[in-house]
Amino acid sequence: MTDPFAPRPWVALVQCLDQPGALMALASVFAERGINFTSLATGALDGRPGAIALTFDATARQCQVLRRAAERLTVVQSLVLRPFDDPGARAAGVVRMPYGVGFRPPPGLDVVWSGDSAAGEPVLVEGTLADVAAVAAAAREAGALTIGTVVSEVR
Repeated sequence: MTDPFAPRPWVALVQCLDQPGALMALASVFAERGINFTSLATGALDGRPGAIALTFDATARQCQVLRRAAERLTVVQSLVLRPFDDPGARAAGVVRMPYGVGFRPPPGLDVVWSGDSAAGEPVLVEGTLADVAAVAAAAREAGALTIGTVVSEVR
């Protein structure tokens, strides 16, 4: 059983109005509660401007407080918040290894991937956020030159 008082990784997908100050308002909600982002990406996810994907570590109680505060912001249109390892949190990644170095995602991870890293091709990977993060960590240990990961969906 997970300790409700222990911080754990979370992922959020926030749809904000596409206007100046939206990101700052959201960042302030987290900063005022002493929560740091471990990653943050903005862009037109799903073709809609104003999408903000972020990961952070917090307790379940802190997440409740963050959710209530963020949802009160006039710039926030919707917020989906899930544990990092929730199957509804999906991601895509790209790994580029040195030429001649073969890389395959570790066994046991539920990811779809393509590419031949030994031939200099990037390895493209898609799956749950937790599994894509595990692939990225394995690639880093294997000497990856470039690793890019993006949260593609949180449902």
